[in-house]
Amino acid sequence: MKYLIMSIVLLSSQSLYAQGIGYTYDGGDYSAQTFNANARFPLLKNMFGNVMYRHLSLEDHTVQSGSMQLFYNIKFSEKKSLVLIGSGGLYNEGWRYGGGFRYQYKHSSKLNAGIGLMYNKQFFGNQLIPFFDVNYEPSEKWTISGLFPIKPKVMYHFNKELSAGMEITGEASSYRMTDTYLRNNQWTALCRLEWLFTKRLLLSAGIGRNFINRYQFFANDAKSGWTVITVPLSEKAQPLYEKESKGISANIGLSLRMNRY
Repeated sequence: MKYLIMSIVLLSSQSLYAQGIGYTYDGGDYSAQTFNANARFPLLKNMFGNVMYRHLSLEDHTVQSGSMQLFYNIKFSEKKSLVLIGSGGLYNEGWRYGGGFRYQYKHSSKLNAGIGLMYNKQFFGNQLIPFFDVNYEPSEKWTISGLFPIKPKVMYHFNKELSAGMEITGEASSYRMTDTYLRNNQWTALCRLEWLFTKRLLLSAGIGRNFINRYQFFANDAKSGWTVITVPLSEKAQPLYEKESKGISANIGLSLRMNRY
């Protein structure tokens, strides 16, 4: 799977919007290491794709995933647009899929805002992710951006090359294994540093703490019904066993940006 994703990235490199690689270390009583890579590229006039690879190494398990997202942009006017989203991929030994939308409105040259909703068919059941999409520049030095509440980011820009700030990320993911599936609920707060050290290369680093980081292992037929982000709406299935691992989180990444998307 890893080599398939890397081949797609290399073959499409002449028309990429962006590509990047990253490494994350999560400490605590049950540490984890994650390597990820992604590449965005145009498909049609109003459509682009995003391929992603992730390799997650736990103390006693290793899982990986390869997936693709499709985005189709419908532009109603200079201020209003709707993006339709579809996704699917192989998550270790099982297939997952999803879909959603994002509606954006350009209020001014300094503020773009919108709403969206994603549906994911996870191994633990059905997941809904409602979000607010914000890109706000209150001044030349400050930006507030990202998807609230799952990935908001506040940055201070010292100049065009160097920025620092804070970011919160929330995620519920799942991976199929032979006899069980893994569910990971994680919420992390990070201090971030971003350095655009060439015209197109961005180096980023972050350090912070996981205030929720739970790895649960379930029988393959166990389901939990509907979940909003990481919060179950119905009775939770009982895991075979679980590991709680709050602790330091650190990451580093390198991105190549070809043009805006």
